[in-house]
Amino acid sequence: MSLKEALTNLNNAISDLTSLHVQTFTGNITFTDDKRSFNTVGQAIESAKTQSKITLVAESLFKFDGDSYNFVTNKEGGIPSSALELHKASVEAGMKTRQGLLQMIKGAFD
Repeated sequence: MSLKEALTNLNNAISDLTSLHVQTFTGNITFTDDKRSFNTVGQAIESAKTQSKITLVAESLFKFDGDSYNFVTNKEGGIPSSALELHKASVEAGMKTRQGLLQMIKGAFD
């Protein structure tokens, strides 16, 4: 890997650390094989969204400067409790991961 590529990768990683975006969907996605990865699941979600097979029920975006927005569906019946718990846990895990990474980066400069 060249220095330029390494710096580009570092810049992308830092950019990713500046926000936390969590989306929670309900619905059905069918996989035809066992070769699932983060990218193939993401592609399946994008495809299912365009085909109306899944529904966004909760979304949270937190920016480094403290700005945030949250969305919860107002559909009849609201968000299923299991989806709400999953969403909360995902937000918490994302925040803890970012805190740990920032502490690691800070430690490199101490």
